[in-house]
Amino acid sequence: MSTTQNSATQRRWPFSAAQTTGTANQELLCSLLTVGDLDEISNSDDFEAVERYITNRGRVDASGKTTCGVMFWLYPTGLYGPYHDTEEGGIEQHGTLITMESGIAVAEAMQRIRTAFRTSGIGHEHIAPLSA
Repeated sequence: MSTTQNSATQRRWPFSAAQTTGTANQELLCSLLTVGDLDEISNSDDFEAVERYITNRGRVDASGKTTCGVMFWLYPTGLYGPYHDTEEGGIEQHGTLITMESGIAVAEAMQRIRTAFRTSGIGHEHIAPLSA
């Protein structure tokens, strides 16, 4: 989903270029995951920890919107991080990089996150305000 909007509300770079990449940029996703400084959150208890993280880290205001951007790795409960070694010696990837801009309603973010969450393979979901 591109965040570029009409000329009256067009946002400046990098906001105008930020978009959900899904699985299109595997090398970039892998590079980000090697840093090891991403908060990692599981989808346990119907994404309760995710909502709590966004509320706290995103400094949600009285209107229920984030006041700062948030980035974290979302992984399936029972697994850790973006991959695990299999008993057969292989690697299984799982989870979604979530990036959010400020001004996002928590309810909207949670809906997008639930839809984008990957239990097999890795992906990216960028959540931007619907209007600037």
